[in-house]
Amino acid sequence: MRVLSRYIGTEIILRALLILGLVTALMLLARGLEYLKDMADGDIPAQAVLSLLGLAVPQIFALALPLALFFGLLTTISRLYLDSEMDAMGAAGVGLYNLLPLVAGVALLGMILEAGLTLWAVPKGEARIASAMEDFQQQALTSVIRAGEFNEFPGGRMLFFDRRDGQGRLHGIFFHDSASQPPMTLTAKRGRLNQDESGRVEAVFEEGKRVQAKFGGDGFGRVMHFERYRVRRSLGEGGGGGAGPEARPTAELVRAADSGDPRLRTELFRRLAMPLSLPVLLLLAIPLGVEDRRSGARSYGVLWGALLVLAYHNGLILIEEWTERGAAPTHWLLWPLPLFTLALAGYLLRQRVHSQPLLPPVGAWLLPGRRR
Repeated sequence: MRVLSRYIGTEIILRALLILGLVTALMLLARGLEYLKDMADGDIPAQAVLSLLGLAVPQIFALALPLALFFGLLTTISRLYLDSEMDAMGAAGVGLYNLLPLVAGVALLGMILEAGLTLWAVPKGEARIASAMEDFQQQALTSVIRAGEFNEFPGGRMLFFDRRDGQGRLHGIFFHDSASQPPMTLTAKRGRLNQDESGRVEAVFEEGKRVQAKFGGDGFGRVMHFERYRVRRSLGEGGGGGAGPEARPTAELVRAADSGDPRLRTELFRRLAMPLSLPVLLLLAIPLGVEDRRSGARSYGVLWGALLVLAYHNGLILIEEWTERGAAPTHWLLWPLPLFTLALAGYLLRQRVHSQPLLPPVGAWLLPGRRR
């Protein structure tokens, strides 16, 4: 049995790696198209696309790993049936139930890998993506203003500067704010535009002179020299990158679990739900992989598997939306849908072991009293 388990387990892993590579490539392509659109819109520079794709790899692996193990197990069992290897194993007293320890081992390995991705690698990657996007959006913002020209901003504000260095700092600055009361004008040796999490653009000027004057019946003026001066009024709207709960470290989410913020609790339980879903999905893959070669009828296990995995994924998304709105407790992410899927997997496995149809005939539902 040990040799047989090694043989089947090796095939499951090899098939899972092949599927993982294919799914990862497709997800990277989809993500790359999104970044190319951002590049075309001027939100990020062209050289940032590959960097962002590299940072997105842990998140893509976390999404693709359950799919790879699920279809790797399903297609392996299907191949064993189509090649009559399961018939030979059955003659030796080895059936589907005997594969459960092997599937449990694969599930344990998958849970460890998925937990490492969802609890550590993905949040770290999301935080780096958020930081990189803020930097890229800041670069895109400063690239639209031109040196040697009067650049107009909302609210009657105007900015002029002589040049911009490689770090995005502005030099030889003239700034006028007609919206302040009284109107304000300043000159500075250098400065920088900053963008906060909400997307508002503010300015910081260094080593300059601020003039605030009003002319009327008794005109007055005031001149102030400064080392550092911040214009807190919004000069416009940027991309508003900002890191959300998905970029928070897991330890921080655990500490903030009692803070009352439903988004933080939902994110924490979502991370826990991903690894715990793997054993349930792998158990479901066993009966779906059974093929009846002698009858010539195909069970369409791959198709049914894809539909059930899609339904499971959408179900988790729906429960996650409910928990964020406060319509359901966050712990629902851990048990209602997995328990239902576990019961379904157990029923289908029992039907397959006893060579029963997965679903009763339609006639048995419509005319339950008729028996042959």
